[in-house]
Amino acid sequence: MNKFLLSYIPILFFHAISFAQISIGFHQVYTSFGERKKDFTEEEIKEIRSTTLVFFYRQTDEKVLPELEKTLKSAWTVTPLIIAPFSQAENYLNKPNYSYASISTLINVGKSWNTWYLLLEFWISKPEEKMPKKNFAWINLSTGSGSPINGSFGDYAYKMGSYYLKGDEMSDIVYKANYGSKLIKEKRRENTDKYFDFLYKEAVLLNWTIPDLKAYFTVINEHILNGTARTFCAEKNDVSEMQRLKKEILLIPSYAFLIPDKSVKDRISYTKTTDDEINKALSIYPYPYEIVDEKELTKEILDSSKTTYYLTHIINNAKTVAIINSKTGRIIYTKCRIIASNQCITEKDIILLKEAINGVEK
Repeated sequence: MNKFLLSYIPILFFHAISFAQISIGFHQVYTSFGERKKDFTEEEIKEIRSTTLVFFYRQTDEKVLPELEKTLKSAWTVTPLIIAPFSQAENYLNKPNYSYASISTLINVGKSWNTWYLLLEFWISKPEEKMPKKNFAWINLSTGSGSPINGSFGDYAYKMGSYYLKGDEMSDIVYKANYGSKLIKEKRRENTDKYFDFLYKEAVLLNWTIPDLKAYFTVINEHILNGTARTFCAEKNDVSEMQRLKKEILLIPSYAFLIPDKSVKDRISYTKTTDDEINKALSIYPYPYEIVDEKELTKEILDSSKTTYYLTHIINNAKTVAIINSKTGRIIYTKCRIIASNQCITEKDIILLKEAINGVEK
C-alpha cells in the first residue's frame, strides 16, 4: 500500500512552546510564545465542506464499532463521514473530494532538545503541492522529548517520555518511525508498514476512547461551522457549567497520576504517584469526584441517561487540564501550565480547578 501521505513526517526547525490538546485552523505561526492561528476564510470552509471525511479507526475499536460510528456521526455534521479500518486506506487516499482523520507523527528538532508528537490529524490531500498534507486540525495524543545522541535512534528512543503509551512501546514507535536529528527517507519507507501496523493495532493509547474521540470531533466541528481557529492552549472557563461541579461527580482518569520511572534506563516505564500524594492533591477539592480507569470512564460517559463531567490530562511543553461535558462533548474548562517536573495532576492543578469553580461566586 502506498502510505506516503499518512507517513509523511515533517521536520520543523524552531523553538516553540507548542501547547497540548486541540489545534484548529489552516494557518499557524510559531513564535517563542507559542502558536497563533488565523480564522478560516470562506473559501477554506467551502474547501473542507466539499469533502467527505474518512476516519481510520484502530483495531481496538472493532469491538465497539457500532457505538463509535453512531457517536462520531452525531458529533460530526460539517461533512459526510465514513468510518473505515486503516486496512482500507488505499481505497480513499489520493482521491478527490475526500478529507482524512488519521494518526501521524511530527518532530520539533532543536540543537539540544527535540520534542516528538503523536497526532490525530484532520487533513486534505494535496499531492500536487510541496506539502502534500494540508492540515486543518490536529489533536496531540502523546508527547515525548529528549536530547538526540548523535542521531542514534536507540539512544534517542529510550529518552522519550509519554503518558499515553504504556511500557516500552514509545521506544518501539520511535524506532519504527525511523527519525532522529536527521530524517532518513529510505529507512522511513522501509518501516512504514510496520510503523502503521503498530500504531493501528498494538499501541495502547489511553486517550483514544469513544468519549475522547467524541470531544475531539465536536470541538473541531463547531470551530469549522463558526469559521474560527483554536490554538493548542486556548484556555476556557464556562462559568455556568462549572457551577454544576459543586454537586456533580467529576470523573478523574487514573492515568492522570502516572509519572515516569527514571530508574529504568533501557525503556519507557511508569509508576503511579503515591497514594499520599494523590490524597494530598485531592484533599483540597471539596466537591464530589471519583478516580476511574479508562474502561470505567468510558462506561460512565456512554451512559446516555445522564450528563457526566470528566477530566482529561495531556502533557506537552505545557500541562493541559480540561473538563468535558460527556453529553455535548464540549470542553467547559481548560487550563495550561508550563511545567518542569510535576507532570502528573498535582495539588496546584486542583487549586486552579477549585478557583475556577469558586469563581462563579465572585
